[in-house]
Amino acid sequence: MNRVLFHSLTIPPDQVSTGKLVADIASKFKEKNLNIEILASTPQYRFDSKKFSDEGLNKIGKNEYVSNYKDVKITHLSSSKRSFNRVKRFSQWLNYHFKSITYLTRNRKNFDTIFIFSYPPTMNLIAIFTKKLLKKKTIYSIWELYPEIAQKLNELNSNLLLNTFKIVDNFCLRAIDEVVVNSHEMKQYLIDARKIDSKKISVIYHFANEKESPKSSKITKEIMYAGNLGTPQNVESFLDLFSKSEKQYKLTIYGSGSQFESIANRESVNVTVNSFVSRDELLQKTNHIPFALVSLSPKITVEGFPGKTFDYLKMNKIIIGFSNPNSSLAKFIEKYKLGINISPNEDNLDSKLQTLEDKEYIDQIYKNISEINTKFANVDAIADQYIKLI
Repeated sequence: MNRVLFHSLTIPPDQVSTGKLVADIASKFKEKNLNIEILASTPQYRFDSKKFSDEGLNKIGKNEYVSNYKDVKITHLSSSKRSFNRVKRFSQWLNYHFKSITYLTRNRKNFDTIFIFSYPPTMNLIAIFTKKLLKKKTIYSIWELYPEIAQKLNELNSNLLLNTFKIVDNFCLRAIDEVVVNSHEMKQYLIDARKIDSKKISVIYHFANEKESPKSSKITKEIMYAGNLGTPQNVESFLDLFSKSEKQYKLTIYGSGSQFESIANRESVNVTVNSFVSRDELLQKTNHIPFALVSLSPKITVEGFPGKTFDYLKMNKIIIGFSNPNSSLAKFIEKYKLGINISPNEDNLDSKLQTLEDKEYIDQIYKNISEINTKFANVDAIADQYIKLI
């Protein structure tokens, strides 16, 4: 039997949507009687090593813990609390990779196929290691494309580093067996700009493996945002536009990140900012809110697709996108008519919000959301797509 390892940074009990997505796919592998394990870090967002045992983590070595998610064994490599400082975060990544390489080398005879999920972007180093040195079938799932994002957001200004990273990334994508991306636009970009063989690239959308929540009982002028508050999310630019609105919508934010403090300082009668909360608590606090904001820097087009989009849809939220009209996000919203997308260059927010006051249009959006949740947010269908890659 093919022995499969999923390698990710985050995983439950950390309450990070991408980590839970990986775990849910793995659980479906297990249900289909595939031999599957997960290698990940200890919780980084809910970091308290003294409470790891309360979270179901049992220490088995100096830097290793084990836990279980729906009958899937997880090995956790010890990690420090996630830092929002770029230098410290990069150091955390390298430390994690060193521990990963040690673990993978020691256990190389236990796995035949390794799925690697791309955050952080330096996971490409692990993909090269597992393919070239360990000689394992390697499937690399890319959720954000670097160095393009770093370059567009001016997060890395050294041409030497940018070019070096792209050379390494291209070597990785050409060397490994299969590449998974989360939009057709990213696939086309890899084919055209990176010259990656189209035959090895599969498109598998993000999804949220949660029950579909009831929709808001009535359409109010309330918007929610939940998630990371950093440069790629561009929430501050949305607040600039939102402050000019005369329609008196209210925006409630839940999150954390490098821009949390500056955003929190912009609280007003119509803007409320809260720290990150669990998904269950978020559902409870926002079940009356009909609209959800997905914000993305206008510099990002095909390089990233916010996974929270599908989580919002499972919450039965009508999507308000704030992104480049040429982005994968904007095209997805418009193609499936899941709400509206507002260009960051837009200077009249109210004209866009006016669209959401059409009851017939709202009713149609809710029907479209239900169809999307069935088509793209079906974990069995998603898992089957991953299984076909083995």
